Amino acid sequence: MNTRAEIALENFSKSYQEFLDECDKLEESGRWNTDELGPAAVYFESDVFGAILQVMSVDGVFERPEAEVLNALFGTQYTPRELSDMYQSAKPTLQAYLNEDSDDALTLLQKIDPNMAESYRNLILEACRIVSLSDGVAEKSERMLIASLREALT
Repeated sequence: MNTRAEIALENFSKSYQEFLDECDKLEESGRWNTDELGPAAVYFESDVFGAILQVMSVDGVFERPEAEVLNALFGTQYTPRELSDMYQSAKPTLQAYLNEDSDDALTLLQKIDPNMAESYRNLILEACRIVSLSDGVAEKSERMLIASLREALT
């Protein structure tokens, strides 16, 4: 992982932890229906994880620096090969997320807490940007995918 990505990752980690803390508060206050939706943090984390996998896959190669960033974000130990296999098995769901479903979680969160919704949107886009820069260069295909995601999340 390059220095630029490390700094961005450190800043992201702080914001992401604050968001997860807010997820806990949603549940504690009764504003989040865990019976229907499960834990709030897990609900939103899966979207962030899926968006990152999309960015990683767009150039056709899952690289070690990208895996390192994802592992740092989520406290996991995936290899590039494992991430590639995971992406292949979830590809239809992930593509539907990008094409149709990406704003579902955001719309739900917007109804509950507009400020938190904006934070969530920014977190997804920042996580994708960090992954795209992890190898030192955000390739055109990665930038285009992030732009599509940004548009879907507005």
